[in-house]
Amino acid sequence: MNTLTRYEHAAPTWSKKARRLGYTDAYIGFLKRSAITSGPVLDVGTGSGDFALSWVAAGGSTDLTLLDPSAAMLNHAAAQFAEAGYAPTLLKCGLDDLSCDAQYDAILASHVIEHFADPFEAMRGLALRLKPGGQLFMVVSKPHWCNWPIWLRFRHRWYSAETVCHFAERAGLQVIRTHAFRSGPPKRTSLGYIFQKPQH
Repeated sequence: MNTLTRYEHAAPTWSKKARRLGYTDAYIGFLKRSAITSGPVLDVGTGSGDFALSWVAAGGSTDLTLLDPSAAMLNHAAAQFAEAGYAPTLLKCGLDDLSCDAQYDAILASHVIEHFADPFEAMRGLALRLKPGGQLFMVVSKPHWCNWPIWLRFRHRWYSAETVCHFAERAGLQVIRTHAFRSGPPKRTSLGYIFQKPQH
């Protein structure tokens, strides 16, 4: 079973598990006071839309495009947004399929680069689709034994903060801040990052 198929099978219960494990609240805490309130926003690898919904709950722009290769995940994301009264644009594709002419004021990417064979190229692809002055909001798996059970199912990778920031700087982004989650599984498995594309 490939990774996409695994996510297709996980789609029906993904959001419920994310809420139960504290990821949704952790995402809101990370994004609050930092989310951009207007302009086009792209959520790459949106899954069932939990990071994007947390963005909206934190006051972020609702001019959203949700991108994911999984139709099942996108369907769940669309249903969640409809329940909340929003209708984002849905794109069933991968990052590489999205034109570099598409430019966004903010890009969201929660647990995305861990699934790319070349994480730096993934970071570069995200940076290319940011407007000058735009910001990239990421959550990335960090080294911790708790990530091994997740790896057994989804075959993701994990990276230290130094490595993630190095990828971003090589891609031409500036590090704004890193965010340590305070409790529960998010504290053990993940770190948040905000990067910015220079104006010139």
